[in-house]
Amino acid sequence: MLIYSAKKSPRLEYALRILFRQLLSLNYTLTDDYLFYQEHAGPKIHYGERRLADDGFFLSAHSLLFEEEIQPVNVEVIQIGERPALFPAQEDSDWPFDLFSMCFYCLSRYEEYLDFTGDRYGRFPASESVAYKYDFLQRPILNEWAYYFGKTLKEKWPKLDWEKPKYQFQLTFDIDMAWAYLHRPWWRLISGGVAQLLRGQWGGLRERVQVLRGRAADPFYVFDYLDHLQEQLKIDTLYFWLLGDPAKYDLNADVQLPAFRELIRRIARRYPIGIHPSFQSNTAPAQVDREIQRLKNITRGDVSRSRQHFLILSFPKTYQKLLSCGITDDYSMGYADQVGYRAGIAAPFLWYDLQREQITNLTIHPFAAMDVTLNFYLKMKPTEALEYLDNMAQAVRQYGGTFTLLWHNSSFASQIGWTGWRDIFEQILRIAK
Repeated sequence: MLIYSAKKSPRLEYALRILFRQLLSLNYTLTDDYLFYQEHAGPKIHYGERRLADDGFFLSAHSLLFEEEIQPVNVEVIQIGERPALFPAQEDSDWPFDLFSMCFYCLSRYEEYLDFTGDRYGRFPASESVAYKYDFLQRPILNEWAYYFGKTLKEKWPKLDWEKPKYQFQLTFDIDMAWAYLHRPWWRLISGGVAQLLRGQWGGLRERVQVLRGRAADPFYVFDYLDHLQEQLKIDTLYFWLLGDPAKYDLNADVQLPAFRELIRRIARRYPIGIHPSFQSNTAPAQVDREIQRLKNITRGDVSRSRQHFLILSFPKTYQKLLSCGITDDYSMGYADQVGYRAGIAAPFLWYDLQREQITNLTIHPFAAMDVTLNFYLKMKPTEALEYLDNMAQAVRQYGGTFTLLWHNSSFASQIGWTGWRDIFEQILRIAK
């Protein structure tokens, strides 16, 4: 495919790279040489302000990909059949909207660089996004439009070969607390017990005592169970470890605790692992380096994967910091308060640093849903969550891509609100697999 634009830009090159190479597996060449474009006999697209006299495919261009500043954008949303689209095109365009600009706007997280009202943790909430406001957050909209764009190009040039991404399922775990009661500081055990007593949480208090006496298993320690599921289903699984200093939102076990270090090493021998940068690290950047080094010291291996604790992302500083620490793959792209596709895509993609106007080497792995979102934010019953995730997985299967879930080892503990979720979890894995 030859693509002609009178002007090239890093933004345009980025959008084309993701759309054509990743979502369509289609080779292309971008040129600003109109004579070369005219003489080309094969499939070709003209991306610009007005149609030229040729037999190619004309796609009307919005100004977004040729701007060099971060500024408020008038994002007009139209409905084409049952699918929403951004940046409607001119009447003479062969495609009804600027798909290239839509890709860039969603993937770069352009709206998160602008002013917004954050939640209690300063996070960009789903409700502030265009996808939420126009009700397409739950669908992999870029995968969908890429699929139909590929079909349209195929109709015009029948010999053009393209293919949708292979469907994959990935399960990821955040290990915030490996144990609920065991290996906890004595003062946390006492304060937790007193809190349960004052709240009348007799079942939890009884469980606490039974575990500490060695008469019951710790409800958060489910790693043997997860190993068994993995042996059965052969699911691609990653574990992210919180290794922060003790603080209000960083409740991981002591990083020097032998049992904790051995657990991490045991998991690392069987599965890919990554760092789970602490809540504190968002205001103390040097902390990220320290926590990565802790994980390296424990496993005697490299650390190249990460996911932010509390899913705190601040553009562009979070990703710039991770890159400086040697992180190559991040799995934080999702919302805490809603399920869906924060960047509009169900597939890994390279991060574009909008501040520096450049494509980076950091690969972003978006997730579709988090267990805590389903249960506590959206108040879904386990059976409702199963149906919801089944539909989401089917959509990714249809258009191609990676369906990723975020779970916690603590989400099997019935005493803290997870009654009935273990069976549903197993069904979700089998469906998504």
